[in-house]
Amino acid sequence: MKNRIAFLACALLFLIGPFIVRAQETKTLEANGDEVLRVNTRVVFLDTLVREKRTGVAVSDLKLENFEVRADGRRREVSYFAREGDKGRRPLALTLIFDLRQDGAGRFMRRADILAAMAAELSKLPPADEVAVVVVNARGAGEDHKWLTGFTRERAQTTIALAAIPALVPEKNENDSGDSGHASRATLKADDAEQMETQLEDIDKAHRGEAGEGDETEEIVDKKGNRVTRVVKPDGTVLIRRVNKDGSTTVDLSGASDLPRLTREITRLTAQERPHSQAAVVYITDGIVPIFYAERDYVETKMLRSNVIFNALVTDMKTVFKFLLPVVKPLGNWVGLSIAGSAQHLAKRTGGESLKVRRPTDYASGLRQVIGNLNARYSLGFTLAETETDDGQQQHTLEVKVRARDAKGKDRKLEVKARGGYYLPAAEKKSEEVKKETVNR
Repeated sequence: MKNRIAFLACALLFLIGPFIVRAQETKTLEANGDEVLRVNTRVVFLDTLVREKRTGVAVSDLKLENFEVRADGRRREVSYFAREGDKGRRPLALTLIFDLRQDGAGRFMRRADILAAMAAELSKLPPADEVAVVVVNARGAGEDHKWLTGFTRERAQTTIALAAIPALVPEKNENDSGDSGHASRATLKADDAEQMETQLEDIDKAHRGEAGEGDETEEIVDKKGNRVTRVVKPDGTVLIRRVNKDGSTTVDLSGASDLPRLTREITRLTAQERPHSQAAVVYITDGIVPIFYAERDYVETKMLRSNVIFNALVTDMKTVFKFLLPVVKPLGNWVGLSIAGSAQHLAKRTGGESLKVRRPTDYASGLRQVIGNLNARYSLGFTLAETETDDGQQQHTLEVKVRARDAKGKDRKLEVKARGGYYLPAAEKKSEEVKKETVNR
């Protein structure tokens, strides 16, 4: 706990001091028998949960005509529709992330009965569904996170991974001298781009990844509407590069969370190995997730691009943090650092759920609710026109409306959860460039 209090204190000093959804090249359609037809087109997939507003129970009796999908404010024709029980249902690729900080959610993860109950819920998954287990802030981990198991259909392997977690929770004060939970930010400024490149060479050496693993670079639009370059290093460090009006170049270097690096790994793994699965994350945390907004924006963008649904099981935080949070959180916002609430934000933006868990039995029941609602989602999709292209960096808004009547002919009061945006695939940009080159020739 000293480490956490120290972090919050340092944050105060720091503050006061200076679907696609996924658009994709192939579309899987339900066909007769067990066959799957793949056609060469681009479809934006949108997994949508519909619940009764009063009871919270998932609604499973809706039809295609009950849904209205709007992208960038324009109504789209739904060309793909599937629901729970349909043969076209995609299997889950579920990643459980346990934050084992001993003064956070980790203090509850020492209880073997909680983890055994969660393993029992996972054993009920359909055979095609897969589960991976990751821990962060764990004892003896050489890195900030550690994979206990990759995606597997073997429920026994998942149970073994969960059973190992209590021994990985650090003892009190064990990590106080480490760098875990350390938030750092630096601003570089140079008169011209050449001077900036020289400064960035040293940063590259410090944050370089393994052989063959390079940076992720993209042009984005910041909150003020300025086009900036975002570079994500292999270790998850985020650089925001701006060209100022006076011609100088500024780079903000942020590193507060391991979540960007972990997101990068999860999205890459699911895209390469599980392209036809519905990817989802369940993050077990006490809600304190120090992360700069530049980092959080990257995580959100990456999950929206890859159609990953983020969910959170949020435990009670320690009383001392509850008292400190009202003071530290506004100051954190002032300098672009989110102290708490990012898990809930990511869940809302990606169409997932954030559930409070207080009693030991809440963990298994919360996981059951998340999984049940993931499986109860409707898979919707609309086809993009050939003329719908951009540079792949613009987020397009999504909205799903549902209207249905009850037996008495009255409108049912329903709650809808779906992701709030999508990106056109980067490959589309390259394709357009090739077409232009061909025309010019």
